[in-house]
Amino acid sequence: MEHKLRVRKSARAIVINSKNQIFLFQYMFDYLEDNKVIWITPGGSLEEGESFEDALKREFFEELGMKITNKCPEVYYRNPIYTLKSGEKVQSVEKFFLVALVEDSFSFDHWTESEKKRMFAGKWWSVEEIEKSEDEFFTKDILRITTELSNGEIPREPREIA
Repeated sequence: MEHKLRVRKSARAIVINSKNQIFLFQYMFDYLEDNKVIWITPGGSLEEGESFEDALKREFFEELGMKITNKCPEVYYRNPIYTLKSGEKVQSVEKFFLVALVEDSFSFDHWTESEKKRMFAGKWWSVEEIEKSEDEFFTKDILRITTELSNGEIPREPREIA
């Protein structure tokens, strides 16, 4: 008998600054089977009854202390399946929205207990730094995404990423 996958929806921010760098957090996935520490975009799970856009705004404020006031285009999506330590498989439904920042006066004062436990360094990454890095990122397409966006190539329709 096949088990129905639990679905986890999340809104993620692809944050780009005026120097065409992408902002990522180092995050420890201690609840996944392989305990990975990777670089991820700001964002997180939708709460009950919340839209992707509302979750984006809430998570952005929680994680970076800044309010999103304008409409952010959805630029990428992906739907990977993760295995938890318990063996349960979870279907992740992730939508990525482009957030362009002029200034980056971040505040980490609003982090949840879960974020305090699992999130580490935040860093601006250039295309060149990503190219040279041996670190692991949230997607194998990180170099393509950062290159496209830094060249002003913003997808008109959301594109699937790995």
